[in-house]
Amino acid sequence: MTRYFIIAALAGAVGAVSNAFAAGVIAGANTLALLATPARYAVACVLALLLPLIFRGMPRWSAMLLALAALTFLPSLNAKLVLGVGAPWQTVLVLNAVYAGVTTLVYLVAAGRHASHRG
Repeated sequence: MTRYFIIAALAGAVGAVSNAFAAGVIAGANTLALLATPARYAVACVLALLLPLIFRGMPRWSAMLLALAALTFLPSLNAKLVLGVGAPWQTVLVLNAVYAGVTTLVYLVAAGRHASHRG
């Protein structure tokens, strides 16, 4: 199980990088500043640790939907309600959907066919 958490954390970092590039393209944000912010990686990696738990307890397709929803809405709530990001909700949700999609995809590819690793 530990290897799945490591894979998830690394997938979260990849998702954070993709989110930074998407923010540069979609919202005109300073991509380099976003890439150089360690707290973004910390939040992204911690949230990605949900993936092994989600995929362990649910059928694959249901788990994918829940993973995409959780990794889109949780960081969006954090950005808007905790960090006070001024961008509109739609923009924040789209950017975090990029993070969610990339993180989930990287996790599934790296974990292989055992991503739904029921116990």
